[in-house]
Amino acid sequence: MMFRHRDKTVGAHLDRTVTRTEDLMKMLVNSRAIAGKDEEYNTWYATVHVPEMLAIDGVSSCTRHRLRTREGQPAEFLAIYEIDGDIDTVRKEIGARLKDGRMSASTLGDPEHTTMKVWEPI
Repeated sequence: MMFRHRDKTVGAHLDRTVTRTEDLMKMLVNSRAIAGKDEEYNTWYATVHVPEMLAIDGVSSCTRHRLRTREGQPAEFLAIYEIDGDIDTVRKEIGARLKDGRMSASTLGDPEHTTMKVWEPI
């Protein structure tokens, strides 16, 4: 079991308050770069997009993964954001920041192969 420093108490025996990561919603974003732009896309994602996302209240972490593909297949990427706030508020804030320029949209990602889904604990 993994733990993070947060506001909810998991165990009285701990010196600090934590939230179990399995209690957090997960926002999964699958994406691809446009052809030939994988390196630039990943640089933008890591140095610009992830910090912009983590600046939003309610977004507590991000991990990124690359799908293992066969040679010749396009690379696919997965970002897993942990959401420790209200997901509707987070989504509205993402939209507001994209609209007013506080968050940048990349021209390096392939919009035809980008999806976002939110998973909640059961």
